[in-house]
Amino acid sequence: MTPKTAIVRIFLFWFLCCSAVPVVAVADSDSDEACDAPDVNEYPPPPKSCRLLLSPRPSSSQDVDDDGDRKYGIYSAVTIPKNHPLTPLGGDLVLHLIDVRTSNEHKTAAHVENTVQLQKWKKYGYIQEAATSGHGGNYEGLGDIWTVLPGISMLGASRKRKQKQKGRPNIWASIPENDEASHPRHQSALAGSFALHYNLTHQVTIPGGLEGGDEVLVDRSGWHRKRALMLNSDDTAVNDGGSNNSKDDTTMSIDHLFSHGACLDNIYPGKSSNGYGRGALASRFIPSGSIVAPVPVLPLPRDELKFLRLKEWKKVTSFRKRLLKETAGGKSDGDGDVTEDELPLPPDMDWRQQLLLNYCYGHAQSSVLLFPYGVFVNYINHAPSTNEFSDGPVANVKLQWSERLMNTATTDLRSLTPSQLWEQSTPPEGLILELVALKDIRPDEEILLDYGSIWSEAWKEHSDQYPESILKLADDHTLEKEYSPAYIMDDVVTNLRTVEEQTQFPYPENVFTACFYRYDTEATTKSDTVNKGKTEATPWKMSLGLFDITNLRPCKVISREPANDRFATPQQLKQQGQPPQGKMLYTAIIQNRPGLPANERIPKGTKHIVSGIPRGAFRFVDRPYASDIHLDGAFRHNIGVDEAGIYPEVWLDLKSE
Repeated sequence: MTPKTAIVRIFLFWFLCCSAVPVVAVADSDSDEACDAPDVNEYPPPPKSCRLLLSPRPSSSQDVDDDGDRKYGIYSAVTIPKNHPLTPLGGDLVLHLIDVRTSNEHKTAAHVENTVQLQKWKKYGYIQEAATSGHGGNYEGLGDIWTVLPGISMLGASRKRKQKQKGRPNIWASIPENDEASHPRHQSALAGSFALHYNLTHQVTIPGGLEGGDEVLVDRSGWHRKRALMLNSDDTAVNDGGSNNSKDDTTMSIDHLFSHGACLDNIYPGKSSNGYGRGALASRFIPSGSIVAPVPVLPLPRDELKFLRLKEWKKVTSFRKRLLKETAGGKSDGDGDVTEDELPLPPDMDWRQQLLLNYCYGHAQSSVLLFPYGVFVNYINHAPSTNEFSDGPVANVKLQWSERLMNTATTDLRSLTPSQLWEQSTPPEGLILELVALKDIRPDEEILLDYGSIWSEAWKEHSDQYPESILKLADDHTLEKEYSPAYIMDDVVTNLRTVEEQTQFPYPENVFTACFYRYDTEATTKSDTVNKGKTEATPWKMSLGLFDITNLRPCKVISREPANDRFATPQQLKQQGQPPQGKMLYTAIIQNRPGLPANERIPKGTKHIVSGIPRGAFRFVDRPYASDIHLDGAFRHNIGVDEAGIYPEVWLDLKSE
């Protein structure tokens, strides 16, 4: 080879490789490679065994979205029959935002403005109100609770209700599970640092099932709940039809999906093999250099994850008004224009951080956080990139921008400053990372990502101080007091105690009893309801959709009796459906829960008594601020990507000059 030929080949290699790199300045990259970003045409294709793919959607399907013009959608590559799980190996986790500041009542204007991006997420269907989502969380706090459902629920598109034949969702999610993942507050420094609700699994509901190429349409409008209550009168043709109505303009060819999409089921949730409780595991062999999972992210200002509990704001407001009065009286060296919103918190109070922070990617020199909402990616745990002093686990994936999926965007959000990001009036999607395998990953091997040195130092400091670091709980609860999570109480308590019995043998302070019961203001006119002044008495009745989580409301047991009525005739027992021997029926006072619509609220001052409630209609519920995620010293820190080299220079607004 002549020197001239060698020079030409080197130039061609540089041109073909590096011309694919987007023109965005990326900060803190330590890579010595000539080109870090692969050509969009050289991406390894998804494995042929992939069941679900994320792919750009055709523009025609974006016009009928229920929550904005979603640019990306979930597609099935195989036939999935009705009533079968969309992800058969498990479901995703559920997060809750506590006491979100959404109105000016007893709240400062600054904190209404301080949730602008979260409110945008809600507007476009990325988060939902816990009171109506049907996925729990109603009792996590005393203020507004919002539910975050990463994975299928956030990724999938939904349809406008006016699109009758094309408008029905084709999947439905059951109630998630809830436990501490073998990391209770008495034993683990991890307590309170991860989501307690998990395994939110979606099932196919459309007649005929999903076929290869069909788009997955999620239920954000409560369509399935309304159907259970027979309220979908406008969808009769869709409700009972035997054909698959999901075949419309959103269906794509399998070849197109595998050419333009990314596989969503290379990983699945399972038990961590490294002591973390829950983790993400490989569902198949993943070769080194392959895309493990796409990771769409939503940008968010750091300050929006700071919060205070509803009752704490009263103390803050009082303190600030007093301080503002002193400032106006000349006791401040300011210019006299200080507003209440600019004043500090009381000296003995600190901002709390939402649990969502632990799942966000962040850079120490940036106010921008990125929340990943890809399928199962929030189960991925930490391991260092290298482990020189032990034989412990090391990271087997890294993060990089997904140039192939992002090349359909009209505006590259990475070129915008943080303030420009927040000023965007369009849906917040468009940023997509991807996890790349650093080595061959075996089936069922745990997926591990390096969370960065800053995160590691923060975690070491926290774990070294355990249990003192999480000793205190809200409302003066401590680790020394009796504590039993609600899900444990449901498992061990067979016969419920009455209010009178609880005066001598109380339940743990952190729980209360709740009943599945639907109240309607029209029920007071029915013949089976006895009204005596301010007291109403009615029998409990099973009905369609009753065991939806939105119907779970506080109740107090006042009596119980054996389920087998010894005075009933054989004919009556036959009509009642005689329950198993030894079961009990309960009479309880039903109360309102937060967030109920007006027609489902028991009038103020009315005692509503319901009899004949089976044990299966009761649940123990953790009181507001009582579960582990509310521990005052629970670990809070974003996942660090400082060394990953993915943050653009323009985002580093906290960088020291």
